[in-house]
Amino acid sequence: MPASPAPADPGRDDDLAWPDRDPMTAAERQASLDRLCEQDEGYREDEADEYGDVEPFTAEELAEIRHAAADELLAVEAATTGRRGPGQPGSARVFPGESASPAASFGPGMVLDVLPGCPQLAVAADAAAGEDGGFAGVSEAELVGVVCGWDRVEAHAHARKLAAVAELARRNPGELDAEFTADQVAYALGESRARAGSLIGMAQALQHKYTVRLDNEAIAEIHTVGDILAFVLNQMA
Repeated sequence: MPASPAPADPGRDDDLAWPDRDPMTAAERQASLDRLCEQDEGYREDEADEYGDVEPFTAEELAEIRHAAADELLAVEAATTGRRGPGQPGSARVFPGESASPAASFGPGMVLDVLPGCPQLAVAADAAAGEDGGFAGVSEAELVGVVCGWDRVEAHAHARKLAAVAELARRNPGELDAEFTADQVAYALGESRARAGSLIGMAQALQHKYTVRLDNEAIAEIHTVGDILAFVLNQMA
C-alpha cells in the first residue's frame, strides 16, 4: 500500500487524548485564576499584631539554648565513639567543656568513667543522682557514664559473689556435702535447686577447672557480667 503524506493539521479526529486546541477558553481560565486568588488569604494586616508582641530571647535564655545544644552534640559524639569504661574507645579521650553537675566525673574519659568496678565506684554512682535522686543538671553523656559505672559495679559484685560461692563449695568437697551446699545456696538466695547448682558450677569453673583465682587483680579485669560469661565460653571453646 503506498504511503501517503500526513496532513499538517490532523485535527482532533474525535480523539480526546490529542486535542488540537486548549479545552479552556480565555474567559474560563481567568475565572479560575480569580477563584484561586479569592481562596488565598494573602498577607493579613493583623499578622503584625499577632506576632509583634513576641519579645526576643534574653542573654540567659540564649545561653541555656546553647548549653542544651552543646549537651546534645556531646552525647551524640560520645555515643558514636564506642563502648565506655576502662580501656574502651568511648572513654579514650576527654571531651571539651566544663560541668558542675554531681555526675561530672562520669563524663567521657573522666576519672570515674574509667574506674574499674569497686565499692568506691558504687558510692560515687549513688551520689551522682543528687540530693533528690533526680539527676538534676546531669548531661546525657554523664548519665550514660553513670549507667556504665553501675554496670561495672554489678559485674564486680557478681564476681565477688562467685568468689564466695566457690569458697563455700571448696569447703564442702564431698559428694553429699556438695548437694548440701547447693541446697544451702538455694534456700539462702531464694533460688531453685537448679539455679543454685548452675551458680556453683560457674564459680567452680572460674576458680578450679580453669585454674583462675578470683582475687583482687582478676576481679579488676572484669567490667561487666558479660565479661564473666565470655571468659567461661572462651575457656570451653
